[in-house]
Amino acid sequence: MPPAIDKRALLAALKDQLARELERSTERARDAASAVTHEENRAEGDKDMRATEASYVARGHSERVLQIEQALAKLGAVTVRDFGPGAGIESSALVELESGKRRALYFLLPAAGGERIQFQGVELQTLATTSPLGASLLGLSEGDEAEVATPQGTRTHLIASVR
Repeated sequence: MPPAIDKRALLAALKDQLARELERSTERARDAASAVTHEENRAEGDKDMRATEASYVARGHSERVLQIEQALAKLGAVTVRDFGPGAGIESSALVELESGKRRALYFLLPAAGGERIQFQGVELQTLATTSPLGASLLGLSEGDEAEVATPQGTRTHLIASVR
């Protein structure tokens, strides 16, 4: 079992990480938007798609900015709670899963799934409650098994600890 982790400080560190990513993404979105109308992207013929391609890139960066902003708003409303023995998994749980020989630590949250973070000497990943794995964990407790359907077949994860 990993050492005790201050989940409130972990949540704050995650928000800081996302805020830095928001700054970088916003800058990339601005650059991509200006590239759409840049002289080098003007069509030189009816088959020239440079401006169209640039607009797709700009839209993708803008959508990433929106995703991060929404995640930060949702994370701002998260109430961090501690989970005692036998408690059912809910948002803000730190869950250690064992799948085969692999063990991983997840911070279950309503948004920002898939973010990797190094915190207090421990590497963990955020897991959204809306993801297939996150949804399968809700309500389970330590010692239970979560089954998740994947394209490669059903995967079983043993819940090694919940905090």
